Amino acid sequence: MTQFQSQVVYGLLIVITGAIIAFLSNNPSHTIQYVVAGGIFLSAVFAFITAAKNKNTEILLKYHGLQGAGMFAYALAILIFASTFEKFTTITMACLLFFGITEIIFGFQLMDYKRKVGMPVIVLRMITGLLMTVGAVVILAIAFLDRYMSLLIAGILIALSGINFILFANATRRLATTG
Repeated sequence: MTQFQSQVVYGLLIVITGAIIAFLSNNPSHTIQYVVAGGIFLSAVFAFITAAKNKNTEILLKYHGLQGAGMFAYALAILIFASTFEKFTTITMACLLFFGITEIIFGFQLMDYKRKVGMPVIVLRMITGLLMTVGAVVILAIAFLDRYMSLLIAGILIALSGINFILFANATRRLATTG
């Protein structure tokens, strides 16, 4: 499996996990806790594989390694601490905030990277990061009013981040092979 295939796999796993959260948002149970933890844990494994396969490209090694560590921490937190809906929502909101800020920082790093990355790719990363960061705050606010809607929004944002990883696989291929 190449570094790009492993990135697509972890993106797909995140999309599936987000879709499951969105699909189960009207009837949350402890099942969602275990399914999300399992899906995100598998995603973390593939993120670490992707990081290891990008060891010659420092920015990608750090990015995928950080993503893997964040996903592993999220999966573990969901598994251990998310015994109630409120805790699940709070942990998910914190995770989205982390990933949103990571995407924004990564966008700025790409601007300063010695190998040129197309501005549309950078803008997509930063918009995704901004959506996730703002979405985390929205989820927190909505959770008090409509807990099911907050889960739906969380699922959509998580799926969006997975799609972002899949779309970015082609750009990372260019980063790793040019220069």
